[in-house]
Amino acid sequence: MAAALLLTACGSGTSSHPAAGTTTKAAQDPVASTVTVTHQDDANWAGYVVASGATTKTSFSAVSGSWIQPAVDCSAGSASHSAFWIGLGGYTGEHLEQTGTSADCSATGQAVYSAWYELVPAAQVPVTMTVQPGDRLSAHVAVSGDTVTISLSNLTRHATFSKQLQMSSPTVSSAEWIAEAPSRCLSSNSQDCHILSLADFGSVAFTGATASAAGRTGSITSGLGQVTALTLAANAGYGRLYATTAQADASPGALSGHGSSFSVSWQRPEIQMPAPPVIVTGPIYN
Repeated sequence: MAAALLLTACGSGTSSHPAAGTTTKAAQDPVASTVTVTHQDDANWAGYVVASGATTKTSFSAVSGSWIQPAVDCSAGSASHSAFWIGLGGYTGEHLEQTGTSADCSATGQAVYSAWYELVPAAQVPVTMTVQPGDRLSAHVAVSGDTVTISLSNLTRHATFSKQLQMSSPTVSSAEWIAEAPSRCLSSNSQDCHILSLADFGSVAFTGATASAAGRTGSITSGLGQVTALTLAANAGYGRLYATTAQADASPGALSGHGSSFSVSWQRPEIQMPAPPVIVTGPIYN
């Protein structure tokens, strides 16, 4: 194993997501007006999660979604990274079954696009598939017992990858649709991980977001579990990981399409300027 191992969700389930800044409000899709969406900051994820609740336990069997591969704006000087994926389990447990694409910038300013799958805590596995900006990707992850089926298609280039894998005790208590600032890990221990600088991907549009549980398939707002909108905030704290070099944020837009569509936008965080010193004029008496 290489000394520096790049994992898109290193240590994703080793600790809970930060609760700072959490608020709740009704979902903005009028068809799902009775569904409550919790809004929460996260150290390296942006997007939507449907998870098993404290009172109602949900086991998800599948998750699906599509997205348009964004183009990254690169400049020479420092590397940056971004990943777009769907998955099961990473929000609530130690394991995560996921597949997606990446859009990275090399230190020389070159854009690099790729496809992959990952069964955390195992390392990311590259998928031999051409991915370019503007390509439409469609993904599906299904879990049955210890069997995980990964499917990823580039609909623009008519290329499909599918593989059935065995995994010990996969986590199925949440479903995710995420844009991420990936992490670099020196080992499978999350204490050896740090979040990388997020590449400027502009925005990414997710559509066809569905999950399956208890024999029923529905959108994010179809009532399969508790819905959380995650905003990637560089100052959100350590979250699941212990160090961050993230220098940008990303936030999800409102749900649309009956709760199956949304976009995530990259944004540079506001610079917090120190308060100016107070200048006292006039005589000073001792």
